Amino acid sequence: MFQVLNLNLKNKFFIIIKFFSFFLIIYLFYRFVSTENFLSIIREVPITNIFFIFVACLFHPILITLRWFILLKNFSKIKFIDLLKNIVSGYSYSLILASGLVIDATKFIKIKKEIGSGNSLILVSIDKLIALFFKITFMLIFVIVYIYFYTQINLNYVLFTIFFLLSLIFLFYKIESVIILLFKKILKNKKSIDIELILRKIKKKIPSLVFANLAIQLLNTFIYFVIFLSLETSLTFLNAMIIVPIIDILGQFSFIIFGMKEISTVFLLSFFNINNETALAAALIYLFIEYLVIITLYSSLSLSKISLFKTK
Repeated sequence: MFQVLNLNLKNKFFIIIKFFSFFLIIYLFYRFVSTENFLSIIREVPITNIFFIFVACLFHPILITLRWFILLKNFSKIKFIDLLKNIVSGYSYSLILASGLVIDATKFIKIKKEIGSGNSLILVSIDKLIALFFKITFMLIFVIVYIYFYTQINLNYVLFTIFFLLSLIFLFYKIESVIILLFKKILKNKKSIDIELILRKIKKKIPSLVFANLAIQLLNTFIYFVIFLSLETSLTFLNAMIIVPIIDILGQFSFIIFGMKEISTVFLLSFFNINNETALAAALIYLFIEYLVIITLYSSLSLSKISLFKTK
């Protein structure tokens, strides 16, 4: 009974925060953004650039599905196209509810009948942790590169880089122990054994997962970079490689704070002397195209399913 009450209190707490954050965004928009300048910036973006960004964005859910497919291959017989439909469906709900956790919930529901709730939770969590690990890794690598080329900080870069890379390699090979330790805190011993068995099978897929995560990060960075170019900002691709992983990480908290991804975009771009109107335009262009991509993929996959049904 007390657990149910605690859960209800937590849910109400999150809803209240999200409710107030919605009005906070409205206040910040009218307080710090010039509507006239914002609209003029949006109007000046070439439609050809929007189309190009849209085409690039079409590959993002496909690569996310590929990473999930690689992870699941030894545990499930679900086809790639079915996983793609599932993830696109999750994206559609996540855009409505403004929370990336909906995608994880959709993946969990899809596979739990086949491999069980416990294993499904473990695999979804591992996917999330590995993605987070690579985002942080890419961000730190390009922060070092940025410091070396664009700042005057006195540092022995050779020794620092060697130490940093060795630390990453060590952590990468010990990530199995880190994941097991994290799960042992929240799951029973039996589930800890399940995690060890699952991680042994996943180890063989590490090179493929590295490639998939690298492709996702480069594509997402490229999409943002093209948006920045379309808005005539002075940001380089290297700048984008640092900013985008941080935006993605902070965007995970959208389930608590409404518009967290857009707020973090405006905040981070301010460090590069990008005005609020341009930064907000970049964030909303990305969001708008994300909606278009999901609507397009959802409609296409639904129509293909109807056509296949009629053929049968």
